[in-house]
Amino acid sequence: MQKGKPIEKKLSQNFLNSPEILQEEAELLSPQGEDVLEIGAGDGRLSSKIIALSPKSLTLVEIDEKWATLLQKKFRKFENVRILQQDFLELDNNFKTSLIYGNIPYHITSKILLKLAKMKFTSTLLLMQKEVVQRICSDPATSNYGRISVFCQLHYTLNPLFEVPRNLFEPPPKVDSQFLQLVPKSTSKLPKNLEETSSALFSHRLASVQNAILHSRKQFGWDKEQARQVAKTIKFADKKVFMLTPDEVVSIARVLGEKKDWANKKQNRLSK
Repeated sequence: MQKGKPIEKKLSQNFLNSPEILQEEAELLSPQGEDVLEIGAGDGRLSSKIIALSPKSLTLVEIDEKWATLLQKKFRKFENVRILQQDFLELDNNFKTSLIYGNIPYHITSKILLKLAKMKFTSTLLLMQKEVVQRICSDPATSNYGRISVFCQLHYTLNPLFEVPRNLFEPPPKVDSQFLQLVPKSTSKLPKNLEETSSALFSHRLASVQNAILHSRKQFGWDKEQARQVAKTIKFADKKVFMLTPDEVVSIARVLGEKKDWANKKQNRLSK
């Protein structure tokens, strides 16, 4: 970062200040000859390392006008570099790229993971809060296991990598960070109501599946008796929500989706 450039804390910008780790980060996805996208390129310190490895193209997405202007000047001689001054979360889901890098803001990590799941790419490498990586990779029936664990484990093959201490950032955040590589899985067979189901269940993660459905009945449009009857049909009705495997959550979503569709069709027939 150039001296004298103020860091805008409102955008949660904490810049990794280790050239050695930035170099290793750039090399991890082997960007040579690949279409690459970087989320929140900032002052281009990681971008420079990636460019040196000869990608086919490099798109730098940066929401801050100040940094986007700096990036335009810094990489103006590189024909294969494009700067997009916009919010990554608003990027076209069909944007063509193969590899994605991102030292991402902690407060929008979940939103970025949800966004990535809508895009097509080969692999992504994210530097995020260590505790979030631990939650994402947690096993069922552990204290860190939750909705984000289920979502990521169903959508990606996860490869947690090395940690980065907070003192290597400028300004230093309050927590340590960790690299996580995510390789997309095929999600074509996942039920459309998976997110709705996961949200409803894990809002009551310490409850049994049956009670979680009962407590979340309004989310599904059921009254108490309907929810109770539906819950009885769930194979894992007596299991605690936080003990469910991702595949079991998928199984429950399918059953709930079928019951909701049936209830809607019945209601439509009665209203005619």
